[in-house]
Amino acid sequence: MAGEYIKKLFENDYLVWLSVLGSLLFKLCFPETTYLYAAGAVLGIMIIDLLTKLYALSKQSGGLKKAVGTHKITSSAFAKGTLDKLLVFGVMLIICGLAYRLTPITEVATWLTQIIFTLMFLRDALSILENLNDAGVKGLGIFKKVIRNKMSEYIGSDENDKEENNHE
Repeated sequence: MAGEYIKKLFENDYLVWLSVLGSLLFKLCFPETTYLYAAGAVLGIMIIDLLTKLYALSKQSGGLKKAVGTHKITSSAFAKGTLDKLLVFGVMLIICGLAYRLTPITEVATWLTQIIFTLMFLRDALSILENLNDAGVKGLGIFKKVIRNKMSEYIGSDENDKEENNHE
């Protein structure tokens, strides 16, 4: 009985190959459990960023229905922005996983991964604060300043100044 069940699992070649590819990709992207937790945190904040963007656009338009009706919120715009972020996220996961296997000293790869995930996290945290600011929430200036200062520690003041000028 159990043999028949196992035999059925391997009948669909696509599912078998998809499982093999998925497990190899998982092993590549998450060589340590900490990578999985960090990726989950970045993915979680990306979702919050998307939700706060929807909130800001609906507040600016006088409600979610009006925002959709006036095309302030469109599925194609959100799909493109979300897919772009997910593509960058996926590429960074693979780069970090490969760096872990390439680097003779795994601490260097782990340090690189922490910086990459921290920057991605801080970028989305800043975007969340800007979305909330666009929605009319007051008192966020100190938080934005702290995040910008933390980002400037990692990427330097030139890049941070460009980013700051783009948002104002």
